[in-house]
Amino acid sequence: MRVAVVDDHPIIRSGVRLLIESEPDFEWVGEAASVEQAMDLLLATRPDAVVLDLWLGGNDGIEMVKSLRPLATETALLCYTMNDAAIFGERAIRAGAAGYLSKKEPLEELLVALKTVCQGHRYISGKLLNTLLDGLTGKRPPEGHETLTDRELQVLRLLGQGMANPEIAGQLGLSVKTVNTHRENIKRKLGIRNAADLVRHAVLMAEKWGFES
Repeated sequence: MRVAVVDDHPIIRSGVRLLIESEPDFEWVGEAASVEQAMDLLLATRPDAVVLDLWLGGNDGIEMVKSLRPLATETALLCYTMNDAAIFGERAIRAGAAGYLSKKEPLEELLVALKTVCQGHRYISGKLLNTLLDGLTGKRPPEGHETLTDRELQVLRLLGQGMANPEIAGQLGLSVKTVNTHRENIKRKLGIRNAADLVRHAVLMAEKWGFES
């Protein structure tokens, strides 16, 4: 099984590489530290699986999965992240990821996850499994932040990182008017009354999800 890693932390890349090279069932094929490098790596090596840092360099992980998925349809994308919020795991799976694994889990679990996704199955960290399955199968109705669209989650995340509307518009390639519309939708869905409360809420969620500026 041919494996690559995409992560902007050299220590993580080195650790994963040592783990892969210690296993006879795996072959190390390369690494990348940015989205652009990841695209080149996928096209050049066509690995069986990629260990993918979901929030690479501050990029939106869900959009990254969506952009990488068409480049190598036979490659299993295993999201490997410090952010173990179930909402992002569910969005990643829906976007085309084969698995979602917390970096807080023992390193040995990464091998289990890789073997699982390389065999064509999905793999989700045990602590997230029940919550994710309930959401994906519709057994638990969406609530709170789960009612937000991917784009609305992006706007909320960037608000929490201290960005103003023009900055968010530039980051996402949107007009300021569209960003304002997303903000109003977020307020309505979350029952937030005004702009100041929205910003405070966004900052709190950024801290909780590990997206502080």
